[in-house]
Amino acid sequence: MYDFMGKQTVSKDFVSTGVDKLDMLLEGGIPRGFFTLILSAPGSGSEILAKQIAASGNALLFTTDETKEEVISTMKRFGWSVNGVDIVDIASKYTQSVMLSQEKRISIYQKRTGLNLKELIAEGSGALPSTKESEPDFLAMLGDKMTDSKLPEKIIVHSLDFFLDQYPHNEVLKTVHAMKIANLRNKGALFVLLTKGVYGELFERRMEGVADCVIELEILKKGTSFDRYLAVKKMKNYARKIGMARYTIDKDGFVLEMIERIL
Repeated sequence: MYDFMGKQTVSKDFVSTGVDKLDMLLEGGIPRGFFTLILSAPGSGSEILAKQIAASGNALLFTTDETKEEVISTMKRFGWSVNGVDIVDIASKYTQSVMLSQEKRISIYQKRTGLNLKELIAEGSGALPSTKESEPDFLAMLGDKMTDSKLPEKIIVHSLDFFLDQYPHNEVLKTVHAMKIANLRNKGALFVLLTKGVYGELFERRMEGVADCVIELEILKKGTSFDRYLAVKKMKNYARKIGMARYTIDKDGFVLEMIERIL
């Protein structure tokens, strides 16, 4: 085990993660064309890592549980530039969709409660009709963006949890496959975040099988404090890059402290 010193130089064959010492752990960054799965435990700070990766520029960030304004506010608080970051605000679109659906439901209910029995029978049913037909297809938004003729160097999906809560898991997996192929052609770096232990071990294993690189964020309680660990569990064709590091999160974001290689 040893301390990090100096700054990693990223060659043209790799894409920087935006975290210098993570690039050092990876011995150069993420190989171009790689799909990286980031499995994170709750409280590990994965949402900060997602923004930090995007902050080095030429990035497309899909945000599902924070609005664009919230993302920009957090990035500025850490002193990161938002220039060169294209944010697809799915969180706001989903909120608008939910509110519109609820307004329709309330409107229908108010109309129905104002009718007498004879009028209800004439309408054919007292049940509330479905209000889902106008909801946007959020999963299709991922695939649509990946068809752009010129994709950015880095694409970050934070997080896959949202889509797994909304769609059949097999459909989500197909979309991830399509994104992986598009990223490979673009010779960029695709990062997809997923909360560990929520969607079942089988699905996690399937995702790990699809990914070229797997990074896991773990948090362990020790007495009255917490220790955070980042592990590179998989790196296709780069077995010597497997290792782990303890990390903290300070005013500058993710700070990796020491690494241990797994030979």
